[in-house]
Amino acid sequence: MACWVAAAMHLLLLCNAAAAARAAVALFAATPMPPRLSLAEAAAAAGAGDYDDGGTGDKGSQALVGSPIVAGAMNNRLRALTSSFAAAIGKKLDYCIKDTETEWNQAFDFSKDTTFLTNCMKETKGDLQQRICTAAEMRFYFDSLMGGDDTAEANYVRPNVNCNRSSWIDGCEPGWACSAGADQKINLQDTKNMPYRPLKCQSCCPGFFCPHGLTCMIPCPLGAYCPRSSLNTSTGICDPYNYQPPPGNPNHTCGAADIWADVVTTDDIFCPAGFYCPSTIQKLPCSSGYYCRKGSTSQTRCYKKSSCPPNSATQDITIFGALLVVASCLVLLIIYNFSGQILTNREKRQAKSREAAARHARETAQARERWKSAKGVAKKAGVGLQSQLSRTFSRKKGGGGGGGQSSQLQAGASTKVGDDAGGKKHSNPSAARLSRASTSPWWSTSPATHCTGCSTT
Repeated sequence: MACWVAAAMHLLLLCNAAAAARAAVALFAATPMPPRLSLAEAAAAAGAGDYDDGGTGDKGSQALVGSPIVAGAMNNRLRALTSSFAAAIGKKLDYCIKDTETEWNQAFDFSKDTTFLTNCMKETKGDLQQRICTAAEMRFYFDSLMGGDDTAEANYVRPNVNCNRSSWIDGCEPGWACSAGADQKINLQDTKNMPYRPLKCQSCCPGFFCPHGLTCMIPCPLGAYCPRSSLNTSTGICDPYNYQPPPGNPNHTCGAADIWADVVTTDDIFCPAGFYCPSTIQKLPCSSGYYCRKGSTSQTRCYKKSSCPPNSATQDITIFGALLVVASCLVLLIIYNFSGQILTNREKRQAKSREAAARHARETAQARERWKSAKGVAKKAGVGLQSQLSRTFSRKKGGGGGGGQSSQLQAGASTKVGDDAGGKKHSNPSAARLSRASTSPWWSTSPATHCTGCSTT
């Protein structure tokens, strides 16, 4: 039976130590389980008692408060807390945040390293949940910074139930926080009511920031570096932050971070350039061959052949710049050469086209001249033939001595012409000439041909 009780207590401790202890009692008594309590009451219910830094308590209980199991449970509560108002933040910052929920979860997912939670639970003696800001307080803080609904942006928090004109305790100072007490039940998901926190005021735990005007702690997001500050005696400022401890209170020491906003307003809270911060309480120098920009949670490897000495904020890409310039020049030269060649080829094609056009024009002009010459020759030949035939027939009619001789001449001429058409040789030269004149083309004859041996009248 004892083994079952121990197993049940160990299983339920993953969610809440107090619930685990009360569940063990419920195994023996049929009583309803009470509501979930704070981590401080959970540790006390588990037998932790009243812790102190002097080591005068139950060592096993102190180990329970600082155990990774309880730290993991606290981390789950913080994630649920921050995600409850991520949508409200996204509505105001949607112009620069693409996916508010994803980026918000990445900023507040401390599951890889919960050391700062473990240390803070030990430092606050199991009173961490009583000091964490609820959803109402966190929304009140961000609304004050971003101006709320109608007011302008400000770098201060408006008066509230814990910090106002009539009540200003040590926890209201920057970098400090107070506890609500073990008797007050704190619901981190409450978005309406701000709990009253006047007890056990002390400096904010490393890894948290405590705003000026609030008495609670808010975890610093990943990429920030939130150590506990130290007083700079020469300037009177709590380094590395920019606030001063209240005057006239020598017991009030410097606390942790006091504000978290954009990088311009809160440059001192982000992990510095040349370093990377795997957690909000750890700052490591950037190794050789790597570079770390501001707010880095890990190192980024430099490109090959680039020079990245230790603590490099950026990589030296001079060689890549030179190569880029050379490559650009080569590309321009190639483009210039190709463009010149293209223009040359284009001019050659245009010159050939012009030559072909000129040659065609010359040939056309020559053909036109030849046609004109041939037409003129043909016209002259036609006129000469007509005049020759006219003179020939006129002479025949006018020079005859008798009708019989004239008839005989005409009959002989027609017979010879018929023989010429049949391909026979003419015995009469005059008839042969007349036959050739009638059968030869009109453009191949000339007046001189027809007038050979003829007498003009």
